Amino acid sequence: MKNLVTREQLSYEMDKSTQPTLTVKDGSVVKIKIKDHFNGQIHEERLHYGEIDWKQISPTSGPIYIDAAEPGDLLAITIEKIKITSNDTVLLNGPNIGLLANLLPTNSIRRYKIQNSKIIYSEHINIRVQKTIGLLKTESITETKPFHKPTNCGGTLDSAYLTEGSTIFLPVEKQGALLHVGDVHATAGLGKITSSCAEIPAEVTLRLQILKNKKAPTPVIIQNNHLICLASDETIESAAGTALQNMVDLLTATGKMTIEDAVFLLSLNGDFEVCQLSKPSRIASIKLPLDYFPEMPFL
Repeated sequence: MKNLVTREQLSYEMDKSTQPTLTVKDGSVVKIKIKDHFNGQIHEERLHYGEIDWKQISPTSGPIYIDAAEPGDLLAITIEKIKITSNDTVLLNGPNIGLLANLLPTNSIRRYKIQNSKIIYSEHINIRVQKTIGLLKTESITETKPFHKPTNCGGTLDSAYLTEGSTIFLPVEKQGALLHVGDVHATAGLGKITSSCAEIPAEVTLRLQILKNKKAPTPVIIQNNHLICLASDETIESAAGTALQNMVDLLTATGKMTIEDAVFLLSLNGDFEVCQLSKPSRIASIKLPLDYFPEMPFL
């Protein structure tokens, strides 16, 4: 079933009174407008922190209600297209933000032009655009603030694997799943070592499919014939440990591979990546080729 819809409704935090911006059927394709991370507030580089309304930071579009999505299901979200809708990308950094906060005594804002699918960093340096979605989240029954904090239901994941052609699997904990989408990036780079990535408004096209009565150690992504487990924690070591445990669980779920063999396989060919290093959460990913799995337990 194909159901193309364009809607826009912004959320800044979980609110039980918020009504779905649209309701779609299982298998629908939705087209969603996404505001940039600063909700279009930054128009010039000489803008001070005090001039920014921080209550408007990281707006999400949604929630989207999917008929037939019930607690205990999985929601498969396939990113079919990311169309950036600006020729400028914005970054912001300053004191007490990220890993290198002590190097910046005052706030710094940068705007870079995008031409021919490249970010014009300087006269001599052009950076290839690699579009990603930073935030995808279903609503949790135990939702806590901040709304965008990464959990097993998603959130601000900042993974370079959340790009066109990827499918992310998130749990359904509330009726209708209630999906929120936001925070598109022109490129991910080293993830979020500051307060922002290459922030940019966009229009994204997603296919939404329900897997009835399926479970997975979410969030998990399938991209380019690979499976990627994501996890977040206060330290990158703890996040990596959880992602590794989730990958071992998937490899051994059918009983066709032992824990020992799964660990050796990851030692030989597992791929580790840092997705986010900014406060308060560190996010890590572990990747393996799909061909290595005896079966896909949640498909």
